[in-house]
Amino acid sequence: MGFDIVLLGVLAVMILLLISQNRKRRREAEQLVNSLEVGTQVLLHSGIKGTVTKLVDDVDLEIETTPGVKLTVVKQAVRNIVTAKEN
Repeated sequence: MGFDIVLLGVLAVMILLLISQNRKRRREAEQLVNSLEVGTQVLLHSGIKGTVTKLVDDVDLEIETTPGVKLTVVKQAVRNIVTAKEN
């Protein structure tokens, strides 16, 4: 009986840790999307790199991958912001 209580306690702690990590990841992704502005170089989840040329609305943005080639993508597709070192 005592082993069951310990096992349930360990399971509860693991679940709480997973939930808190998921919330942290979601919060960081939301901050990334909210920080996007024109001129920012981004990397999409698909591996495409580009520069933000226009914030279309709350959901979409336009990026230029090569001169003259523009894509409209969902903001949630942005994986991270590319810095000068990574470029």
